[in-house]
Amino acid sequence: MDAQPAAGLAWQAPSQPLTAPDGARPNIPVATADDAQTPQHPTKPAEWGWRGRANRISGGTLTLPATKEELVHQAARRRLLRPFSRTMSIVVANPKGGAAKTPTALLAAASLGFYRGGYTLAWDNNETRGTLGMRAESAPHQQTVIDLLHNIDEFLAATASVGQLSAYLRPQSARFDVLASDDAAGSMEIIDDLAFRRLWTALCRFYRLIVIDTGNNIRAANWQSATAVADCLIVPTTVQRDVADSGLWMLDHLIRTNRSDLVENAVAIVSCADPKPDPQLLNDIIERYRPVVRDVVVIPFDRLIRSGGRIELDALDIQTRRAWLMACSSIIDSLAIRDQA
Repeated sequence: MDAQPAAGLAWQAPSQPLTAPDGARPNIPVATADDAQTPQHPTKPAEWGWRGRANRISGGTLTLPATKEELVHQAARRRLLRPFSRTMSIVVANPKGGAAKTPTALLAAASLGFYRGGYTLAWDNNETRGTLGMRAESAPHQQTVIDLLHNIDEFLAATASVGQLSAYLRPQSARFDVLASDDAAGSMEIIDDLAFRRLWTALCRFYRLIVIDTGNNIRAANWQSATAVADCLIVPTTVQRDVADSGLWMLDHLIRTNRSDLVENAVAIVSCADPKPDPQLLNDIIERYRPVVRDVVVIPFDRLIRSGGRIELDALDIQTRRAWLMACSSIIDSLAIRDQA
């Protein structure tokens, strides 16, 4: 199999058996074109490519069918709407800098928020100065997680409202919110385990999904606290051997510290930071992650992400958005396994 993404499309590792931590076989379907052709979801005419253009130009006279790829995409969109029994936490972690952690956290939250209709938070849980707030759309205030922590008792009370919480958040056009890390020069305030737990407990009252970005220190209290509450682990890497090795080292660390359940249900996201990644290296990274995690998804190169500036979902290339939808459908599957455990 040629692992290099063609025409910017996401490559997904062949589906492996989905096994819950206790060994039970969960009832989680794998997306196929047949999922888009049920009595509840009759096949829709093509909207993509030349078939979609021909259907639109004809004004309804033509009803050319969608391709298999488009049908799989439609099925994935529906799987993103799966409800859960509680707030689910998604942790993005790789101890190597430059692993695309922040774009991964931001775009996972953006895609989940957009397709699920909100109630999604991206939280910068970096132990030092994170960049999630810098890469997200700006807000008219500079409140951060430290400001929220100073007033957290208010949001642990039964009378707190999401309207009050919004004063600390940065709303995004893709229907999710960002909670930025402290970026004050000279600040020495640290989020320890107790502080993380109090923040997480309060935020779970207001959100269905929480995507937690992390720093580079696996020994930091807030890093360990985040992985302790994680329902799904996302391991981001670029097409660089040292970055991929760091992610695999972290997974081995988690296995050795009795978190094999988190590793087995993880999703690896391989982001192409160059327009033409080395196909041999890309394939090698995919093949090394496949036996360890539940799924591997490749995200194509996108100039907006690579620029280091602010990221808005609707400004990305169409192939990037489609790849992220497929990645998030795999994340939702991992959360479903956890919810059934």
